[in-house]
Amino acid sequence: MAAVALASLLPLSAHAISTWTASSCVSNCSETGDLAPNVSYSAYSAQINQTSNGTYSSTGAFAQSTLNYFSGSGFGVAAPSGDAQSPNHAIDNFGYQDLVLLKFDDLVKLTSVNIGWWQNDSDITVLAYTGSTTGVDVASTIAGKTAATLKSANGWSLVGSYADVGQGGGTAAINSQGLSSSWWIITAYNSQLGGATTGSDGTANGLTRGTGTSSYAGYDFVKLYSVSGTKGTPPGTNNGSVPEPASLALASLALLGVIGVRRQRGKQSQS
Repeated sequence: MAAVALASLLPLSAHAISTWTASSCVSNCSETGDLAPNVSYSAYSAQINQTSNGTYSSTGAFAQSTLNYFSGSGFGVAAPSGDAQSPNHAIDNFGYQDLVLLKFDDLVKLTSVNIGWWQNDSDITVLAYTGSTTGVDVASTIAGKTAATLKSANGWSLVGSYADVGQGGGTAAINSQGLSSSWWIITAYNSQLGGATTGSDGTANGLTRGTGTSSYAGYDFVKLYSVSGTKGTPPGTNNGSVPEPASLALASLALLGVIGVRRQRGKQSQS
């Protein structure tokens, strides 16, 4: 009885995990889960260039590119040059730095990213837009920016860079800081977007970078299959959906006290 009563204190939204899965729908797509906002997808690419230390991580300006859906494996990106052959048909950082923009119609708190296909290596970087969206065209925060300037005064914040997602089963748990946003970017790993390398450049273990154009060593090729998360909350609030831990504890103690009093009265009436 007490357990059931305590469970009733938790609102449904405290348990609701929504999953948005790649499909042929790319605009205003509804997905599974309670209170799940709709999402629209688009893609951008920027030519990737060699930096002074020999790695390929700096980029030219991002421009809108072609988002492609591959049944059973998810979204890939074809850069303006038409790099549609495998493995460049994926979201990758060989030749071009590809990214997928997820634009939700309400705040969401993403908690995981699932890739449905990968080759060579599978490091990813995730960004969330934490600036004001009022009067802002999301395209203007990406188009014309480079990997080095995308975050600078444009509202984009690093959520994290995650190594070897494919080798780890295809799913990355993300967003340990609990950011809520309407706009999210998922891209192949780029150290200029954030996240220091943890492995040797030109290898596939840890967060690594490519070091040349004659092979795919160190480069990442992934397809975005799905993302999961919960309803987001505005900064500085809990949106009234999930009780604060202290409040929940007090309510639990009060409820147990009521149950105890009722049991005691029941015993007295029987004696």
